[in-house]
Amino acid sequence: MHRILVIDDEESLVKNIEDFLKAKGYEVFASLDGNSGIELLKTQNVDLLILDLHLKDGPSGIQILRVAKMVKPDLKVVMFTGFGEEEEARTSCMSLGANAFLCKPTSLKDLTITIEDLLEVK
Repeated sequence: MHRILVIDDEESLVKNIEDFLKAKGYEVFASLDGNSGIELLKTQNVDLLILDLHLKDGPSGIQILRVAKMVKPDLKVVMFTGFGEEEEARTSCMSLGANAFLCKPTSLKDLTITIEDLLEVK
């Protein structure tokens, strides 16, 4: 069973993603802020991280991405943003090791396709 960590400060979005992924058979961990997200990243052996670029409190998505790649260099990371700076942010995140970059709102179908591609789920 693949294990996924979701770090995003939008509670309803996190709940929707968490419920959807659990129904698809994934084990899901979730955090609404960067600091507790980093703790989960360090204590749970996750296969994939879904990470919001802009978090209200604590470290930014970029800072968490850097920590994630230091803690687990082979971790698959999907970055999320709801802001309009997609191209610059995408370039920055990909250069730091993100594997995918999705703009909010995104469909659960698109998220599923991205996750399955990264985890090589058949």
